[in-house]
Amino acid sequence: MASNRDKKIATANANTLKELHLITLAINALVILIIYFFSRPSSFLPYIIFSFPAFFSQYTLEKSGRPKYGNDEYGQHRLISSGDEIKGEGLFEYMFDIIYVTWFLDILMVAFGSNKVWWLFLAVPGYASYKLFGFVKPFLSLGKGSKADGVPESDDTADKSGKKGQSKRQAKLEARGQKQQVRYR
Repeated sequence: MASNRDKKIATANANTLKELHLITLAINALVILIIYFFSRPSSFLPYIIFSFPAFFSQYTLEKSGRPKYGNDEYGQHRLISSGDEIKGEGLFEYMFDIIYVTWFLDILMVAFGSNKVWWLFLAVPGYASYKLFGFVKPFLSLGKGSKADGVPESDDTADKSGKKGQSKRQAKLEARGQKQQVRYR
């Protein structure tokens, strides 16, 4: 038996995927018709190449988020799996962003009649590099100095025991931890 939460997720996923597929179908049909009949822009190749990430993202969302139904032992149609929640944060959110950027660039391509708008697609790997650098930066700066932010230590941070870099609170916590007091109720 599926819980209420699973049923809500399944319904939300099915509706989201339906909207996503309908909008994609409408935009891509418009682009293909304009390219075919008006030869504007003159080449299909950039459209096909730069639409691939959006199609891959939609395929992944479809496989991960589509609810699965089946018949139980009594022959009734039941929810087997609600799928992953595709409206949540994380990787699915980035996949939606790729799809939205591709739609925007498809519309710009039709409006301007040029494949030069696909240069704007470089914002996607640029943003991915920015996020990846923010993730990797703390690991790269660990071995460079005593502090990760590069601020030099001053002599006035030394406590009574002569250790540098500890605040009064840290020294108290360390002293309290060395006592090893055990309390029983």
